Amino acid sequence: MPSSRRDKKVDLTKVGRKPAKKAKQIDRKYLSSYSHVFIIRFVNPRNQKIAELRKGLADAQYVIISHVICFRVIFGKNKVTALALTLNLGKKHLADIEKLLTFLRGQCAVLLTNNTAAELRTQFDAFRSSEFARPGCSSPQRVILAAGELSKFPHTMEPYLRQLGVPVKLVRGVVHLTKNFKICEKGETLKPEQCRILKLFDIELAEFRVSLVASWSAEAGVTSLEEADSFEALTSLPDAVRVVCRKLDDGQFYFIPEPDTSELGEEPEDMEQ
Repeated sequence: MPSSRRDKKVDLTKVGRKPAKKAKQIDRKYLSSYSHVFIIRFVNPRNQKIAELRKGLADAQYVIISHVICFRVIFGKNKVTALALTLNLGKKHLADIEKLLTFLRGQCAVLLTNNTAAELRTQFDAFRSSEFARPGCSSPQRVILAAGELSKFPHTMEPYLRQLGVPVKLVRGVVHLTKNFKICEKGETLKPEQCRILKLFDIELAEFRVSLVASWSAEAGVTSLEEADSFEALTSLPDAVRVVCRKLDDGQFYFIPEPDTSELGEEPEDMEQ
């Protein structure tokens, strides 16, 4: 007999979520095994990069003698993590832990380890990588597209580029940029359209990195590391770049950013607001 579509399945049992209890159990298990607790911050976080960081640290820090991984990353809701640390470190260190938790803000995680801050900085620097900027990021440089052929793009891209506000036209089936075009200014907060244009032209303005915010140990107490562990990129970017489309030796076209030190003969066109 066919079932009625009007019938609705109703569950009469209720099971509450217990995320805080799980976090408490995790912290209680590992806190006694490590001498340092670090607050680390992810700048321009990407899920893939965080997964690579976890795997890379595990591969590098596996101790053959004791067969114990000498680090543990706790990445979750800040309030739940703070509650777990407060309950599991005991009343003896309660004042220090409350001071440490004032640094647990934003895209942060708790790192339990036996390594020093200098060793962690060296390991984290190995995972720095450039990324495409997302809306809301601050542009570290001025980016200008140089007028001319954009041979890397197929002719079907011309309507989409015009939709994004880029002054282009087709000349014998080849996309041309009719005039110099400024994508963004240094220090400007990027909008979604600007981020799409930057990605189309292979311009990576963001950088994924991990910074040390603060640390705690039973001997030294709480130490702020924000000033010593600056957020600056490893390589300094020029204040302004001009992006040109060129054909290289392999026969392929590439967008190449070049430092723009000369004054432009005409002011580049801005994106329409």
